[in-house]
Amino acid sequence: MKLTRIQKLQGYRIFRDFTWDGLPDFGRYNLIYGWNGAGKTSLSTLFRFMQRSSAPDSGAVELVINGQVVTGTDFASGVASAVRVFNRDFVDRNVFEVPGHTLPPVFYLGENSSEKQKRITELREETDKLHIQISAFEKQKFEATAELNSFCTNQARGIRNLLLGDTRYNNYEAPKFKDLMRSLSTVGQSVTRLEERERERLEMSLSGTPMPGVAVPPFADVDLSSLTEQVKAALAKTVVASTIQELVDNPRVAGWVEHGLRLHAGGQSRCHFCKQELTTGRVHELEAHFNDHFKAHQQHLEELSRSVESFRAHARVHGIPERSALYPHLREEFDAAIDKLNSHSLMIEMYLDGLKRALKAKQGEPFSALKLSDFIGGTQDSTSSGFLKFVELIAKGLSAFSFATGLLAMDTIVKTVRAHNEYTDNFEKSASAARTQLELDEGLKALSEWSERQTRVKNATDGLAQAQDTLRPISGQIANLTREIRQHTPAADELNREMAAYLGRDELRFEAKDNGYTVMRGKQPAMHLSEGERTAIAFMYFLKTLRDADFKLEEGVVVVDDPVSSLDANSLFCAFAYMKERTKDAKQLFVLTHNFAFFRQVKNWFNFAAGLKGGVYNPEKGIGCHFYMLGMKMEGENRNAYLRVLDPLLHEYESEYHYLFRCVKEGAETAAPKSLAEVYGLPNIARRVLESFLSFRVPGKAGHLAQQMESLKGDAAAKARVLRFLHTHSHLERVSEPEHDLSVLSEAPAILGDLLSIIKVNDEAHYDAMMKIA
Repeated sequence: MKLTRIQKLQGYRIFRDFTWDGLPDFGRYNLIYGWNGAGKTSLSTLFRFMQRSSAPDSGAVELVINGQVVTGTDFASGVASAVRVFNRDFVDRNVFEVPGHTLPPVFYLGENSSEKQKRITELREETDKLHIQISAFEKQKFEATAELNSFCTNQARGIRNLLLGDTRYNNYEAPKFKDLMRSLSTVGQSVTRLEERERERLEMSLSGTPMPGVAVPPFADVDLSSLTEQVKAALAKTVVASTIQELVDNPRVAGWVEHGLRLHAGGQSRCHFCKQELTTGRVHELEAHFNDHFKAHQQHLEELSRSVESFRAHARVHGIPERSALYPHLREEFDAAIDKLNSHSLMIEMYLDGLKRALKAKQGEPFSALKLSDFIGGTQDSTSSGFLKFVELIAKGLSAFSFATGLLAMDTIVKTVRAHNEYTDNFEKSASAARTQLELDEGLKALSEWSERQTRVKNATDGLAQAQDTLRPISGQIANLTREIRQHTPAADELNREMAAYLGRDELRFEAKDNGYTVMRGKQPAMHLSEGERTAIAFMYFLKTLRDADFKLEEGVVVVDDPVSSLDANSLFCAFAYMKERTKDAKQLFVLTHNFAFFRQVKNWFNFAAGLKGGVYNPEKGIGCHFYMLGMKMEGENRNAYLRVLDPLLHEYESEYHYLFRCVKEGAETAAPKSLAEVYGLPNIARRVLESFLSFRVPGKAGHLAQQMESLKGDAAAKARVLRFLHTHSHLERVSEPEHDLSVLSEAPAILGDLLSIIKVNDEAHYDAMMKIA
């Protein structure tokens, strides 16, 4: 693994907006210098996230590793886990002041065990692949199961809402739907979906309440063929009598005379019309013309006319119920039958009207034979093809109500009314049956989708089980081989020897346990460790972990963040020596520190490793070693850290004092600051410079800045201003007196000039030499 650059840090802790602009790519050896609060901990913690395969706790992170861009969210995949990090978090996690606490073990490979270790490596690679498969199958199973459960829940909710009103469906949930699906999946193709109209009928049957029953309509049996034959016979019959030619020739007059004869049947001798005397001869002559045969024939024609009228009345009156009295799902078929029946009844009426016209004409012409065809079809409406077909059927002897459309219409109406009454009688039973059919139809509608989701769950489950079955024996093989080659007692002995050399005493030691070490002080677990002891123990243990069997130093990245906190000078050099020896073979090494003495040791080592003659560092040349420093700028009240190339003064000279002196010089030469951010770090820098100058100029009063200042030459007011500036604003993370932001910090350039003047007055040769370097 090789880290080329930190491409972007946005919103990650105090790195609010950092991008890798103009910096040399990381080399094999990398030294990063920065004061406390400049972002060292944030950087080393970023490496800890990589080691632990965990996404950073904030912000957007992008690194370039092995030539590929890796984001913070990618850390969880283990793509950047070939890292070992020593920092404050490592110390806190591995050195606890708790009796009997066991550190994580350090494992060495045993002698002649290379073949076993090679086999372990192969098995672990296979295990890693299986874990990836298992993770993928678990994810697939989880997603497929969640999708199936969600689908079943939604389908069950839809069925419940559709079929409410029956206790069977009031609590219809996903388990019942799954039971339905399992049942349908075994039935196969033997069950089919409902037709759309049938489904609509069933759905409508669930809404509303039962309606009252209605009477089945009685349809009269109108025998038009028989009536037609009677009318034809009456039209063809003529009356035989002593006729009066005048009346025979004039039927209208004959009818009028016949009617008048009946009016004079009571013996009246005078005509009601002209009041003239009726002769007995004329009366006998008229009675002979209108004899009994004539009267009987006329009476027969009257009876036929009344029959026609009766048939006509029955053609319209059928006792048919209103459509609103029927259930909605029956109305469409009912309406179609009514339309057919109305059309059929209209043709019957037209036909009966023709019969009536013929009979009336015959009454006026009793002595003449008439043809029915002269009176049927005599109107415009009666000449339609449908009516003519109707007349033709009657002529062939068929009953009008046996005519196909009429009979079918009446049968349909009767069946519809009976279906209505049956539905009313069995309303609850029908609703229950409808719900059962609709539930089944809903299941059939969802069966295909359910089967697809069920198949995905099964495939993921089978794949997971197969991968787990394959992994199980491999894990046992690795455990057996590991037990055979674990030998961490020698590691404990070496740790104890190195700790004694590191601290200059053998008071602390590591005691090997079954799976690790316990830190002991004499015969008791070590308690109340000093900060230096905690750091020393953690650091020596960390260096041992670089030789773990599960970490390949030659292919890994080592990060060391200030391993010399609270150590004395002797321990500092010892820590550097151990670190140099144990990390020199790392593929990449990152050292972060704020301790200048330790910085100088590492810098010299890297200069030698890179072959830098005269200590001159050119970041543009690919020498495999690079030097950086952390900077800080203020944005409002927020700190914003960034990484930059190490200042040449820090690299070329053996003292931090050279670099800080130049910072004071540049600060004194600037114009009055426009914002707090421009001078925020200057009080601390000025204090470090003054304390360094006083350490050799007034060595006897170290730690008493005011007393040391009194021993210096120079203007008393200038010295007071410098002291006030330092006491108010140095050694603080933020300004403690807001009212001085403008009154004191705005005077920073002038006060830094006072400081330089004090140095010049007291050691002009030193001042001139430093100004020349700066």
